[in-house]
Amino acid sequence: MATIETEAVVLRTLRYGESDAILSLLTPGLGRVSAIAKGARKPTSRQGGRLQPGVRLHVMLVEGRGDLMTLRSTQVVDAGAGLWVDGYRLLAAGCVLEAALRVVPEHEEAAASFNVITRALVLLRATPPREGEPRLDPIVLGTQAKLLAASGLVPRLASCAACGAAPPLTGFSATAGGAVCTPCVVGSGAERLDPAAADALVGLLSRPLADAPAQVDADAAAGVERMIALMLREHLGVTLRSGTPLSVTTRPR
Repeated sequence: MATIETEAVVLRTLRYGESDAILSLLTPGLGRVSAIAKGARKPTSRQGGRLQPGVRLHVMLVEGRGDLMTLRSTQVVDAGAGLWVDGYRLLAAGCVLEAALRVVPEHEEAAASFNVITRALVLLRATPPREGEPRLDPIVLGTQAKLLAASGLVPRLASCAACGAAPPLTGFSATAGGAVCTPCVVGSGAERLDPAAADALVGLLSRPLADAPAQVDADAAAGVERMIALMLREHLGVTLRSGTPLSVTTRPR
């Protein structure tokens, strides 16, 4: 059985049996993997406190016969101190971890996604809590946008995604892959395009994650979230539980 040493971020921890835990881990070389930490919930275990969501570790994993690996040892690289001191950061970090859990594929190289998630967690703990919903925090939205890009799903926003026409663009169609012109709105299932949200999404995709707060204002945040959510649902079949429901649609006028 092969032994693998790698850095990992804990995305989720689930109780298993009387004293074990099942972990979802994000690694740069293996993408998302599942591992069992035997005895991690025993009072005498040295690993239990290290296996909380958001903690960055150096781990030793042993491959098993199936997809479930066994966690042999851990060393803390970054405990994420500061993420869990208030409700806002807690919820925002949870949104970031859920996005990785739902979007990053299993057992595929994911160095770009790993870097995005680790950077997002560092930025969130250093950013003062904002007014409004944590799921609409620019760092959260920027993380989701960059996970879209890492999945090869950058929406086309500078010209019509359906016919290639130049602006003006009036609709957004995840099926077409981005913004669409008025003639292409018909039959495309497009929603009304919010130009400010489109500009903000372009900024999130093109600028470093640390610049996200300067790219998204409060009025554009919900529109950015919706475009990302529509792309994820259409092309990956993913709906983020931390986001708003997608049942309500806005059609172009």
